[in-house]
Amino acid sequence: MKVVVEFQKNGIYRDHYWEGYFHSVKGQLREVTPSYAAQLIKESKATLYVKD
Repeated sequence: MKVVVEFQKNGIYRDHYWEGYFHSVKGQLREVTPSYAAQLIKESKATLYVKD
């Protein structure tokens, strides 16, 4: 299962250590695992994206 987050900071991120890094810019939407989404939200690097 994946969740969608909206990045609040530019940066280079990696969801799993066996996957490659990816670059994200502020406002970009991306699917990540729920645990990584929680980490990014806690660090104020992303917000959960909920489609109305």
